[in-house]
Amino acid sequence: MSKNSIFLGILLLVSGCSSNNSSQGQMLVLPYSSFGPSSMSGSFLGEDWFQWDDFADSRPRKYDINIVVYRNISLAEVQNKYPISKEKEIDFRCVTYSDSMTYFEKSISIVLDMHKEGYPEGPYIGKLRATKKQIIEKLGE
Repeated sequence: MSKNSIFLGILLLVSGCSSNNSSQGQMLVLPYSSFGPSSMSGSFLGEDWFQWDDFADSRPRKYDINIVVYRNISLAEVQNKYPISKEKEIDFRCVTYSDSMTYFEKSISIVLDMHKEGYPEGPYIGKLRATKKQIIEKLGE
């Protein structure tokens, strides 16, 4: 075997083993609350009650709603993996990586602008930054 063929074999092996996150379909499931309060995220994610209901229950209740952030995979594939079920009260909302990054950039900017005007930052800025970081760490930049 020549040195060139050994080098080429090693190069192919190394390039095959190093996976680039952006080249594979990826998903990350997060609770609805990771995107801040519904007053902030509702227009992006939908209301914080089950999507098949017209309105929230009049009794205080926590709805189990999860957000699937996905990248390099089709919406149909995501919905196939995470189907909603009214009977089992399983609710998933699907958002693209790009849309979620835009949401976090705008939301963080709004909170910071309000803080400059004298409003308190509140507890949400840390949560928004942490969720954005978690998405980037899992799905790439």
